[in-house]
Amino acid sequence: MTIRKLVAYGTSAPRPSDLIVFGSDREIARHYESGNSSKPFTVTRGSIAQSLGIRSQHAHVSTHSDPQMTKVEIDLLQIEYRTERPTDPILHLVVAGSLSIQHRSPLSTFLILSNSGIFRGRDMLPRAHPNDGFVDVLAIDRNINLRQRALAWHRSKTGWHLPHPQLQVSRAVEHQWSGRPSNMIADGVLIRDVAWLKCTVLADALSIYL
Repeated sequence: MTIRKLVAYGTSAPRPSDLIVFGSDREIARHYESGNSSKPFTVTRGSIAQSLGIRSQHAHVSTHSDPQMTKVEIDLLQIEYRTERPTDPILHLVVAGSLSIQHRSPLSTFLILSNSGIFRGRDMLPRAHPNDGFVDVLAIDRNINLRQRALAWHRSKTGWHLPHPQLQVSRAVEHQWSGRPSNMIADGVLIRDVAWLKCTVLADALSIYL
């Protein structure tokens, strides 16, 4: 079946007695990186929660009155990256929600890679879903003027920033970027002077309970 944001999918399952409750995308990624990813979890905040509509289902998170939950699979993004010196080692991290490349501030963002489609609380990539097997990519023309950039940012509240001639959208199972050293923000964590990265989709990496 076609998987879309805010559309029900998954299977009914009893609420695990040892359910872990996370509060961010980064905690989901760390859960996977910990090697204990088989432990059941849910999440109440962040782009994965927003994309799956978990904010409207807090009762399933906060109370034990309903023993049934919905268990769904989600993808993650495996990131390999290197900083400005070509001799620097390739480093690795996992992203659950979104990653951006920018020069100085959010308004200087020129690349967004997203598993959830949500960036800074906005629906920047409306077709994205955290279990569609793709990373969604938004490339922003560096020559876009400040007025057009601000207008696109404003319209991104509802997804109306697309289509736009200076915003290029694509989907892939793998994406590479290289360029001048820039800031990389991965699930809200800042990493400076990144000059190369490779993103690979980890399909069905985790099961999450709603």
